[in-house]
Parts: sequence; C-alpha cells; structure tokens
Amino acid sequence: MKRLTDPEKPDKISILTDPIHWREWAVREYILDAVRYVKNYFRPPRFNYGIYRGHYAVTRSLVEGLKKLDEPFVYNPPSVEALTSTVIVLAGVRTLRQAIQLKRNGIIARIFAGPNVVVFSSDAGSIIASSEVDGVITPSETVSDLYIKENPSLMEKCIVWPAGVDVHYFKPKNKLERRQILIYEKQSAGYVGPIQPYAHYLRARGYPIKIIKYGCYTHEQFLSELQKSCLLVGFVKTESQGIAWAEAWSTDVPTLIWSNEFGEYRGREYRGCTAPYLDRRNGLFFKDLNEFKEMLALWEEDPRQFSPRSWVLEHMSDEVCARKLLEKIGAQKSNGL
Repeated sequence: MKRLTDPEKPDKISILTDPIHWREWAVREYILDAVRYVKNYFRPPRFNYGIYRGHYAVTRSLVEGLKKLDEPFVYNPPSVEALTSTVIVLAGVRTLRQAIQLKRNGIIARIFAGPNVVVFSSDAGSIIASSEVDGVITPSETVSDLYIKENPSLMEKCIVWPAGVDVHYFKPKNKLERRQILIYEKQSAGYVGPIQPYAHYLRARGYPIKIIKYGCYTHEQFLSELQKSCLLVGFVKTESQGIAWAEAWSTDVPTLIWSNEFGEYRGREYRGCTAPYLDRRNGLFFKDLNEFKEMLALWEEDPRQFSPRSWVLEHMSDEVCARKLLEKIGAQKSNGL
C-alpha cells in the first residue's frame, strides 16, 4: 500500500471528481461506468464535455491551468496506488467520503474539498466540515460566509478560489462589427422578473438585441454571440461565481448585471450575489429599469472606460486561477514539488 509522503512537501496533487475503484467502492463504480457508457451510446449528451467530470467549467479550468503552468498533477487516478499525498476533491459527496476514508487509513495526507461538493455546508451531515478536511474551497466570499454561518468551525478553513476562463478560446474577433446587446437570462419562469421591458427599451434606442437562455446554447454559440456584442445584460437570481460573466469579460464584453441579494434553493433562502466578481473595470450593477437606464447611459458615454479582457487576463485566466489555488494550499513547485 502507498505510504504517505511529507504533507509539507507533497510530490504533486491529485484531482478527484469521482471515487476511485477501490475496495467496497469498486463494484458500484464499475456499474456506474457501464451505465454512463450505455446511456451516452444510446442518448449522446447534448454537449460533449469530453474528459471533464464534475462541474465541467471548474474541472476544465483547474486541469488546463495546471498544464499551462507545467505543474505536476494526477486527474482522477485509476488506482489508490496512483494517488498523491495531497488530494483536491472538486466534486461529489461520495468522492469526499472515500477521500476521508483514505486519509483515515493513512493513504493520503491532506484533503481540500470544493467548490462543487455541497450547496450548503450542512448538507450530507456537514461532511464538508469533517475534521479530516484540511481546507474547504469556495467560489467566492459570499459562499464562504454562507458556509461559515452554518458551520463556524470553517472560519479558518475556507479558501476562496474562482475557476478561470480559457482566454485563448474566449477572445474577441476583431473583424466582426460589435453592435448587438446580448441579454443573458438564467431564471425560471417569473423567478427574477420580466426582461421584456429592458429589451424594449434597448430596441427603442436602436440596439439590435439577442436573448440567450442558460442551458440552451453550446460554448461555440455563446462565443459567437459574444463576439458580435458590445454589451451583455445579465439576469440571474444569484451566482456562486458567475463563469458566464467571466467568459463575456474575456471576450472584451462589459456587463450590466441585475442586482439581487437573496436566493432560494430547495426551499431555503440564503444571502447571495448575482456577480461576486463584478468590478468597475468589467461592468456595473443595476436594481431596476430606472437604474438600468442610468447605467446604460454611463456605459454609452464612453465604453472605453471598461477594460474587461484586461481584467480577466490579470485576475481570472486558467493559469492565474490555478496558480492562486496552488499558493493557497501550499502545493507549488517552489514548496517542494
């Protein structure tokens, strides 16, 4: 059996989104693998996300960011023997349960869990707050505050880490004329409120409008619309991070985002935010139609006052975000890798 390495000087990190085929976990994982294969064969997924499991955008960003940094890592190792001493459980309660068992058995030394393991820190019997978990990764300060409110023991454990964006994919297309305004709608019917008054006002001002709904587009379609747009107007109840906003910023599209402080999930209300990483360089908030008109006028005065792509290159590319996470968990080459 694999021996622990020095937890202060890990050789590299392991990234887990699914349990390893190990001991009592093996039979179920093989069955799940077979079910996924058959399901995908007869009903191919609408969007092909390739090798990335868990939350596609989050897993993709960390894996690709580490590759760009030339940092060593193992993604969903095939066996316990291939595990490293430091493990990041990006997704899955079952995956975290197995990691905790592996740590109790002395096979791994450190566990960092999140951001796609639980919604509330009290979920699954507060597993995220287990003593075996060395750090809890959250996508924003807002989520950290929510976790700590339910489990104060996480005060010193929460690590804020946003997933990055592929800035080489989400980039402007200089030869395209950018006249349209893209309205991004992520809501259930009546959940946030009607967007038509905003669309009507923009059309009255002479802007061509495109409305795009969450879950109804591919990455290629979203990129194509962004490259034709000069502004994105976003409506969402709350966002833990707002990856779509960052993709817009990376394409050099500033955003006007509807502001809201409360969300609801599984009948539970919580304090949140619609764009945790909105910055004066990449966009503005608005609360209602009147304030929207004011913010639109402010943008119209000088669109060049916003520099969203520069902001992303500085704060939210894959490699920048991967480096930030390594720094926070102390697993950089300079620290022993």
